[in-house]
Amino acid sequence: MQAPVVSTTRDASHTNHDRRLESLDGLRGIAALSIFLFHVWLYTMPSPVASDRSTFGDYAAHELRLGVVVFFVLSGFLLSRPWYRAALDGGRPPSLRRFVRARAARIAPAYYAALLGSVALLWGLAGTPGLRLPPPGELSLFVAFAQNLSPGSVMKLDPPMWSLGVEVSFYALLPLLGWLAVRLPGRRRAQAIVPLALIAAGLVFNWTIAGHGVGLVGSKSLPAMLPYFALGMLAAIALHRRAPATRARRGLIGGGLALVASDAFLKAAVPAGLSGLPTDDLAQSFLIVRDLPSAIGFALLIAGLAAAPHSAVLGGRVLRGLGAISYPLYLWHVPVLIALRGYGLLPLDPLLALAVTIGPVLAISTLSWVLVERPVLEWSARRDERARAERQAPQRTSVSGRGDIDRHGRPEIGALSTEPA
Repeated sequence: MQAPVVSTTRDASHTNHDRRLESLDGLRGIAALSIFLFHVWLYTMPSPVASDRSTFGDYAAHELRLGVVVFFVLSGFLLSRPWYRAALDGGRPPSLRRFVRARAARIAPAYYAALLGSVALLWGLAGTPGLRLPPPGELSLFVAFAQNLSPGSVMKLDPPMWSLGVEVSFYALLPLLGWLAVRLPGRRRAQAIVPLALIAAGLVFNWTIAGHGVGLVGSKSLPAMLPYFALGMLAAIALHRRAPATRARRGLIGGGLALVASDAFLKAAVPAGLSGLPTDDLAQSFLIVRDLPSAIGFALLIAGLAAAPHSAVLGGRVLRGLGAISYPLYLWHVPVLIALRGYGLLPLDPLLALAVTIGPVLAISTLSWVLVERPVLEWSARRDERARAERQAPQRTSVSGRGDIDRHGRPEIGALSTEPA
C-alpha cells in the first residue's frame, strides 16, 4: 500500500501535496472501497466462503477484489521511479537508509495498530461465521509480516493482511532491482529487461504451482504476484520525462478501463456458464495468468492518470480524502465486519450491512490516519529534510574561505557560494 504523496516545507512546518499525483490518491481510494464492498458481499453470506458462487452477480461481486491488484501495480510504479530516474538520467540512486525508514514509517505503525485491534476485537469470537483464527503460537508470524509462510496463519485473523506480507517482500527485493537498473544502460529498452524478466518469472511460477495443490502459501507469495509489480515498473520507465498529449492520455485511461472491465466480465461469465467457452481450459489458464490482463489495464490507467493534469473527479476532495485513509480502511474493515457479525449486529443483506458498517469503518480509519500514520510520516519526512540539509551544508563554501552565511543559510553580501545543482 502506498501513502498519499507527502513532503515537507524547508522548515518542516507543514505538509503539502504533489498535485501531479492527486489522481492516483483518488484511484487508491476507489481501490480500497472496492475491496471493502467485496468483503461486505462476502461476510453477509450465511457461510462466508469466496468460492461459494452460483450466479453471475456473485461472480461479478467477487471481481471487486481486483482493488488489491491496483495496490501492487501502484507500488511497482511509485517505488521504482527514483531508481529509474537515476538510471535514465545518470543521477544519484536513492538512499537505502531513507528508503527503509520511509517504508517502515508508511506501513508498520498502522499495521501493528490494526493487528492489536484485530486480536482485541476478534479473539473472543471463535465460531463466528467467516472468522478463522491462527494458532496462538503463530501470532509472531504476523509481527514479522511472515503470516503467508504458514498454512496455519495465511489468510487468518485479518485476511487482507496477506498482501502486506507480499508488499514487504517486494520492498526487500526492490533495492536489488534498483541496483541492477543503475548498472544497465540508461535506455528505456535496456531498463525494461528486468521488469519483463519478472513478468516471465511470475508466469512460470504460477504455471509450476497450477493444479498442484500448493495452497495459499504458494498463491499468496511474491513470486505469484511479481507480474503486477513489474507492470507498474514498466509504466514508470515508459512515462519517465514524457508528457503524453491529451488524446494519448485519454487512450491510456480508456483502454485501461476497458481491459479491466473485459477481464472481470470474462472471469465472471465463464464460471457462471454465460460465455459458451470451454470452462476447464480457461480455468487452468486463469490459474497461470491470474489477473495479469487487469494488471495491464491498471498500469495503462495509472500511466494515463499520472501524466494527466489534476483530475476534478479522482483528484477531488472526497476521493483524495478516501485515498488518504485507504490503508487503514483496508486494514480495519474486515475486523469490524466480523466483530459486528459476531455480536449479531451485522445485517445479512449487503446494502443494509454497508449502511451499518461504513460509519464505524471510516471513523476508525480516519483516527488511524490522524493519530498513528500521519505523525510518523511527517516525522520521517522531517528526518529526510534534515539529512538533505546536512548533506548540502558542507558543500557551501565561500570565495574568501570563511563560509560567511546569514542566519537563513544564505551567503552574506560580498560572499559567493557554490552549491550543487
